[in-house]
Amino acid sequence: MKRLLHIVLGFASVHCFGQTEFVINNGTDVRINPGCQVIFAEGGIQNVAGEFSNAGEVVIEGNILNDGTLSGGTNSGIFRVLNDVENNGSMFPGQSLFELYGDDQFLRGINQLDFYSLTLTGSGIKYMQNHISTAGTLDLTDRELRAFDYVVKHTNTNTGSVLAVHNEGFVSADVGGGLSRETDGSSEYFYPVGSTVNQFQIRPVSIAPQSGLNRYKVRFVPGPTPNNTQRGPEIFYVNPIYYHFVESTEGYSPGSLTVYYDETEDGFFETLAHIDNDFWRENLGTEEGPLLGSAPEFGSFKTTSWNFIEPEIALAAYASELFVPNIFSPNDDGQNDVFKPRGTEPYAYELRVYDRWGNLVFSSTEIDEGWDGKFRNKPMNSGVFVYYILSDDQVLDKGNVTLVR
Repeated sequence: MKRLLHIVLGFASVHCFGQTEFVINNGTDVRINPGCQVIFAEGGIQNVAGEFSNAGEVVIEGNILNDGTLSGGTNSGIFRVLNDVENNGSMFPGQSLFELYGDDQFLRGINQLDFYSLTLTGSGIKYMQNHISTAGTLDLTDRELRAFDYVVKHTNTNTGSVLAVHNEGFVSADVGGGLSRETDGSSEYFYPVGSTVNQFQIRPVSIAPQSGLNRYKVRFVPGPTPNNTQRGPEIFYVNPIYYHFVESTEGYSPGSLTVYYDETEDGFFETLAHIDNDFWRENLGTEEGPLLGSAPEFGSFKTTSWNFIEPEIALAAYASELFVPNIFSPNDDGQNDVFKPRGTEPYAYELRVYDRWGNLVFSSTEIDEGWDGKFRNKPMNSGVFVYYILSDDQVLDKGNVTLVR
């Protein structure tokens, strides 16, 4: 049975406990004072009008539906919520903590949901159906916060105020959405972003502005990466699996940009790139960045000074500089006994050598492994052979090489 309750429990120095099934507030001020705990067992809170103020601790084994005012009181209240939070009124979180400890949960309502500290625990995914803001700590732990086309607006400029297990907790978003952080100064700000679209991937980003107050928004974008075959001459390969959309939305200070990746899953890369007039071009000044976590350990690339004008950022590999000899003499004299290219090994390298009838006589995926002029362990006669150098099944170079006995 639903109960209409006006709860004013205890004093600051009094510890108290209460339990009920469901609360409907039609206009009364409901206050949970410091030191008090109220459990709404198998029920929830429907704040139709008035103010529901919590400076103690409430455990809500149901939904919060707020059409009035929901506040954290003058002190640090704790809200532990099993199901959904809907805000159609006003939220004044004070310095309260909201913990979403259920399975799949929804943050919804016609108005933005404003939190001080928000912690995601339990299981399943936490879904956003409106924008949310956090002014204290955003702790994703090992959960996905699915933003869709909404924005997680984190306003605390303390660099350590966004937390996540490095390969488990993340914000995922679609076009228009993302994780937004306000920054102050030149410290490093961490953006745990990823996606479960196509495959489960978490690839964080960090930004260190050069100065001032700024706001940057980051979104991980699962592939295919747009225009990934349109590249400048310095770029051979652009990651087709995913990229990041990184934009400065306020302040516009340049700064360093670091993108983390898993080399085991993602492949070999050497730099970062951006789209300029529909072509991917290298981010000048990119270097290897710091490592993150363990099992798996993420590597990174860091553009030391980035202007945030071009928002699309992807991992890339350089165009290879290879020297390919056109003659060799495998006669065991120690001079030119092996045919092999020399230079920077391309991504997913492969060398194939064919005889004049089109038979494959040699292949290798290691640039340091060359052809000794033998086929099935028998020396081949002098002649002209055709070689192909490939990268990820794309032909980089082909030509003739002469075997001389």
